[in-house]
Amino acid sequence: MKYIFLLIIFTIWGFSIRAQDTTKRIVKRYNFNFDERTVVKDSTGKRYAYNEWQAMARKGYSLLPEDIENPNTAFILEKKGTKHIRYIKSESNPNNTRSVQKALSPEEAREQYIASLPKPVESAYFTTGEAIEPFSTHDINGNKIKLKDLRGKVVVLNFWFIGCPACMQEIPELNKLVDDYKDNTNVVFLAVALDGRYDLKKFLKQTEFKYDIIDDGGYIAGGYKIGLYPTSVILDKEGTVAFHTVGFALNSPLWMRKTINESLK
Repeated sequence: MKYIFLLIIFTIWGFSIRAQDTTKRIVKRYNFNFDERTVVKDSTGKRYAYNEWQAMARKGYSLLPEDIENPNTAFILEKKGTKHIRYIKSESNPNNTRSVQKALSPEEAREQYIASLPKPVESAYFTTGEAIEPFSTHDINGNKIKLKDLRGKVVVLNFWFIGCPACMQEIPELNKLVDDYKDNTNVVFLAVALDGRYDLKKFLKQTEFKYDIIDDGGYIAGGYKIGLYPTSVILDKEGTVAFHTVGFALNSPLWMRKTINESLK
């Protein structure tokens, strides 16, 4: 795991904790190191070896910190789709004489919970409303990509690497995002990977990632001084930053769809 010792911010299941004073907005970030010494277990207390929980994270399992304030905390493996909260909504009867409560389905509860979460944590590498330095490169298949030539389109960028558990967790959700706009040529999805072409092609044989993949993109990420992964950025048609976030939050796809739709207007 070439990059496992990089700091990875885990904003799993909507962890975006903020504090604010009267003079400026302060975002509190929780950073964790992940390596062979990290304690990972399930809800019964059973511990998993490094290679075991890495494989489970790639399959969609979440890692929830036991103590978010402790940088050396243990993590709990949780299967994707586990529901913690069931919400209820009020519905008035036809005579408007009283309000009745209707239990939501698991899908409705999840949607309501996601919508209630605060905006995902912004990255420290980009500024909303400002243009970014364009890059010119080739994708994994040798096709030339010039960011400045994509003006007039909405560009969705993802910076990631194979050994990043949070990156693995978000790939299925990013694939759904691509599917949502597959018939819209005005939306372009680019994934800048730190890994080399050989490793990426081997990885992609087992894990589908529907973004256009750019290999050996460390120099591009370095140019933007990116140090935490995954980092996502959405550029509007003018090439300015409309949305940016670091880590993967449960409501990141919601905000990404919202931003893409607003940028297409």
